[in-house]
Amino acid sequence: MIQKTQLSAFVSEIFSSAQGEGVHIGRRQPFVRFCECHRNCLYCDTPVEQTETVRIERVPGSGAFEFVPNPLSVEQLLELLHELNDPKSAHDDLFITGGEPLLQADFLEAFLPEARQLLNLPVHLETSGDLMEPFMNISDHIDHVLMDIKLPSVTGEPETWEQHQRFMEKIKAEEIGATIKLVVSADTSDQDLAESAELITATGTCSHVVLQPMTAALKTDRVPTAQQVLGWQSQMARALGHSVRIIPQCHKLMGLL
Repeated sequence: MIQKTQLSAFVSEIFSSAQGEGVHIGRRQPFVRFCECHRNCLYCDTPVEQTETVRIERVPGSGAFEFVPNPLSVEQLLELLHELNDPKSAHDDLFITGGEPLLQADFLEAFLPEARQLLNLPVHLETSGDLMEPFMNISDHIDHVLMDIKLPSVTGEPETWEQHQRFMEKIKAEEIGATIKLVVSADTSDQDLAESAELITATGTCSHVVLQPMTAALKTDRVPTAQQVLGWQSQMARALGHSVRIIPQCHKLMGLL
């Protein structure tokens, strides 16, 4: 039985689609996109402000949406996901994204155990990887983390190496599956990539490292060239001693959400 709580969260949208980023491209997932973010990355193409309504896809893959008021209670979100998780849609995982979901970690702490039991799906979390304390409270309920290393030369924001290191050490200690993603733009610095490689090596976090070339974004058009990306891949592979994949945002290529 679902335990009732007084917690609520601001959610942007709920829908069913195929994963378009990282090494799990193509896996079918119900997506829950939370509002709000503490970052202001130059390449961000996702509205993150709190919204008055939640955009909801009732029939998996239909592309038909309805709207319900924000915020949602734990019980409301579970009910909506239960409806969306039609067995015929063959979902592989529940994908939690944003914004930055960890800004609403108290809600996630109550929601995720119930969701895992109700949907019987592994939970994948997409995060900026710099909010250690909130992550500690929910890490027991996470099966895989798609974590960004925020490169200062690309984001236009101050560096957060120390926060990333602590976050990755927690992933390693908890033996949580992880993909480390680095968005790269025409402004990517070799020093930022070298720092990232040192972090990944020092923490021993995972073998899945992805360079994601930036496409035209809301606040910048500094798209890297193919030669730049291939050079950075070689640099990272030499430093890490294993394969580094180049994977763009494939859902955009396919016209998916």
